[in-house]
Amino acid sequence: MRPAGVFPYGRHRPRIHSTAFVTPGTYIIGRVTIKRDASVWFGAVLRGDAQPIVIGEGSLVEDNVVVHGRVVVGRRCVIGHGVILHGCSVAAGAVIGANAVVFDGARIGAGALVAAGSVVYPKTRVPPRTVFRNSAGGNHPVLEAIGNRLRRWDGAAYRRLIRTYRKTEAAGRGQR
Repeated sequence: MRPAGVFPYGRHRPRIHSTAFVTPGTYIIGRVTIKRDASVWFGAVLRGDAQPIVIGEGSLVEDNVVVHGRVVVGRRCVIGHGVILHGCSVAAGAVIGANAVVFDGARIGAGALVAAGSVVYPKTRVPPRTVFRNSAGGNHPVLEAIGNRLRRWDGAAYRRLIRTYRKTEAAGRGQR
C-alpha cells in the first residue's frame, strides 16, 4: 500500500523502503526515511519539512502519531497511538506508550518504556531498559527497572495485520 499523502518538500522527497507498510490516510512530508519492514498506520503525520526524520527497520508507528523536528527512531521500536515525538531520539527496541509526548533533545535509551500519557521534557535522558513515567503527584519522573514489561510490546500483532491487509489488497487488485 502507498498512501496518497506522501509529499516532497522543497528538494527533499520521502524515502520509503519497498518492504515498509504505510496505510492510506497518513502524511509523510519531506526529509523522511522509513526503513525496511517498518510500518506507519492510519492518521500518522511525519513532517520532515524542518529537519530529517528516520523510522528504523521493523519499527511500528501506530495511528495518529505526530513526528516533527529532527527525530530518529531506532530498530524495532513501538511508537504508540497518539504519541508526539518532537526533536528527539528513540533507541532500538524502545516503546513509547499511547499519548506520550517526547520533547526536543530527549533521548530514550535502548529497550526503555515511556509509560502511556507521560511527558518527557526537553533534554531528558531515559536510561536503557528502564520505565519512565510521570508520577501522579506532579511532573517528577519516576524511573524503575523494566523487568518483563516489554514481552507483549514487540509489534507481532501488527505484523499479522500487515499480512492480512496485503492479502486483501492483492485480492482486490485481482478482482478489478
